[in-house]
Amino acid sequence: MSDGRTIVGFEGTPSSWRSLDWALDRVAVRGGRLEILRAVDRTIGEEMLGRDADIVGRVEDDLRLAERHARALAPEALIDARWVDGPAERALIAASQDASLLVVGTDRGPRGEGSRIGSLPLRLAAAAECVVAVIPDAPRAERSVVVVGIDDSARARSALALAVTEASWNGATVEAAHAWDVPEAFARSLAPGDDLDPAVVERERHVVRDVIDDVPLARSVAIEEVVVRQNPAEALVERGAGAVALVVGTRGRGRFAAAVLGSVSHDVLVDIPCPVLVTPREYVFTVPDEAAAGNVPSGHDNTDRR
Repeated sequence: MSDGRTIVGFEGTPSSWRSLDWALDRVAVRGGRLEILRAVDRTIGEEMLGRDADIVGRVEDDLRLAERHARALAPEALIDARWVDGPAERALIAASQDASLLVVGTDRGPRGEGSRIGSLPLRLAAAAECVVAVIPDAPRAERSVVVVGIDDSARARSALALAVTEASWNGATVEAAHAWDVPEAFARSLAPGDDLDPAVVERERHVVRDVIDDVPLARSVAIEEVVVRQNPAEALVERGAGAVALVVGTRGRGRFAAAVLGSVSHDVLVDIPCPVLVTPREYVFTVPDEAAAGNVPSGHDNTDRR
């Protein structure tokens, strides 16, 4: 059960500071508790720096600096800072079990700028128990839109519910994008000038509308439906450029599914165009009275039994 916390994985790096500022902007507006979490594997640290190195002292200094920074930017927010001993992946996944959002940064930027995404954001997006936000080295949003990837799965409904909530808080519109393509092996079988079965094309056109109809909260914001025949990851990266956020789903939480991201989510993060939110579990949002009146909606997690 979520306790409403936002957790920022903090390492004192430039990408960590960017992710902290992004989370602070969010908490300052929405409220809730923000936890700055630093994981330190002291065994490795002592092997690299020697047993006499004051590893803990350095970590605590970094956390105090981050906490002062956070309180200055969001004085009304509830802010905690702590460190735990052990690998970052293990610590952050454990912390995600009762949190609402886990925020991590990357030096990767739009159009492949900066270093590679790194393995930690990919592993967290695949295995964390809450929504994971990956914050790139990118300028502020140029377009007041939240893009969400849509397919015909239950996880698309979860992603749309999250995108609608994000857009409501940001005063943005939602762009619900469904990209589909013909597998290369089948595409090669088409003779020049041949068209696909019209029934297939018509079915793909209805995917976005069907998902919107299944998410009551979607009625609370303006939604642009986009259906394109294109590689899904490439389409989402293109449409996510300059957006407030891009929301994608994962495979869900099965015995094997938790080990890896879906290919589209993975490829979107590798070429991350803007802040990307990955929703790992299937949930729906209720529509409170405020949303019906045109105000900001609030949601809660429920298991989606579809």
